[in-house]
Amino acid sequence: MAKLTSINPVNGRELGSVKIATKAGIEVAVERARGGFEKWREVSLMRRSKMMLRLASLLKKNTDGLGRMISKEMGKPLSAGISEAEGGVETVKYFAKEAVKILRDEVVEPELSQTRLNRMERLGVEDAVGYLLRKRIRVVSVIRYDPVGVVAAIKPWNYPIESVLASIVPALMAGNVVILKPSEYVPLVSYQLVKLFWQAGVPRDVLQVLNGRGQVGAMLVDAEVDMVSFTGSTEVGKEIADKCSKRLIKYVLELGGSSPALVLEDADLDLAVNGILWQRFNNCGQICAAVKRVFVEEAVADKFIEKIVEKVKLLKVGNPMEKETDVGPLVSLKQLKKLENQITRGVIQGGRILAGGRRMREEEYIKGFFHEPTLMVHVTSKMEIMQEETFGPVLPVCMVDDFSQAIKYANQSRYGLTAVVFTKSKRKARRAMKELEAGAVCVNEVGAWNVRACWSGLKESGVGVELGKHGIWEYTDKKQMKVNFSKGKTRRDWWEVKKPVIEETVGGL
Repeated sequence: MAKLTSINPVNGRELGSVKIATKAGIEVAVERARGGFEKWREVSLMRRSKMMLRLASLLKKNTDGLGRMISKEMGKPLSAGISEAEGGVETVKYFAKEAVKILRDEVVEPELSQTRLNRMERLGVEDAVGYLLRKRIRVVSVIRYDPVGVVAAIKPWNYPIESVLASIVPALMAGNVVILKPSEYVPLVSYQLVKLFWQAGVPRDVLQVLNGRGQVGAMLVDAEVDMVSFTGSTEVGKEIADKCSKRLIKYVLELGGSSPALVLEDADLDLAVNGILWQRFNNCGQICAAVKRVFVEEAVADKFIEKIVEKVKLLKVGNPMEKETDVGPLVSLKQLKKLENQITRGVIQGGRILAGGRRMREEEYIKGFFHEPTLMVHVTSKMEIMQEETFGPVLPVCMVDDFSQAIKYANQSRYGLTAVVFTKSKRKARRAMKELEAGAVCVNEVGAWNVRACWSGLKESGVGVELGKHGIWEYTDKKQMKVNFSKGKTRRDWWEVKKPVIEETVGGL
């Protein structure tokens, strides 16, 4: 059987290998998942919750090991890798606790008092219809959140813990079974994570993992799954949406982004510089929601550029396992070459590099996939480097005349994941939140990821929602149940058919 090799992006060395799934293996996995689903859907919400809380405890004990493997497999600085694993603990806890409330049957009729609803919650009532009928309430209308079935989760390499947990945990809490296809760049950390689920009590036919490259993901989508949860490129997302739509199955897509940052003339420039610097170059710039384009008002452009160039030049590139490293390598040679081409085209089209700009070829870097943190100016909103998604440490800065032009240029993109604005004006902040075309808009902040809030993209940045209560509901089918055991029939004579009246004739024809 063919193997998939995990490569350390620091030095190109092999870390380990896993078996690549075959078409026959995928079919077996789906069939096995079907059997697991019939049992798992009958497991109570409280029992699922206890398993997920055990998972959170196991994650907490293994944050250091998971963080180290993240750093080795995809080049994220060790502190960031450990931080991601620690964030995963809180993600699991949120879904484990909140899903118990969010997924309970929702009573529409009768209109119960809050006291009565609170009592049902304390009792852990899951079957609201049965409970209300036992309480001699004869007319009942309830919304039930049923599991969808077999969920194919195809997840990325840049956040191999957080992104996976944000999909798998709510799916499992809702009663679904999951087949995970992680990125080919992070098979080892993905397997470590799945083993923790199994240790927490999740059956192996309820959560399975299949490894491989894009072809394996495509075969999994083509298999008899009931839903697809995908995080990755817009181009692949479109193919998945087309396949799922033809079969009329559900899908949630978190796709690419080219998030703009607007720096207005009244902004706190030091705050803007530090926020944009962190958001752009964190994780070596390999974040879908990272700031990838800056529009700065002309009045403060020179000062902003001077400050951020100075900061970019201070960033330390190196081995992600070393504490002083700010920026590690890109995940692969393929990603590195793509970034080099984007920067080259940017220069050809008129961009000017003020910091960085090249692959690092010194002896300590030559075997890895390192690139200098790069800042480019003299760009326009329609240049390729401002229109494409750049997945690496490069930041183009465009000067604009005023706030209106900044909004106009920010919206000139096929993406709409996140947007950032720096201003001291509440009026301008309100306008930005209203007019910027993005699933999340931050004011004087750069990070919108919050497990309690919805995470979604507009335009070509995604379909559906992750995180929060809306993200949990994505993994359910909503069923309305109306029951009437009342004795009165007067209101239910919907169609009273009357016997025809036959008139008697006198004297014949």
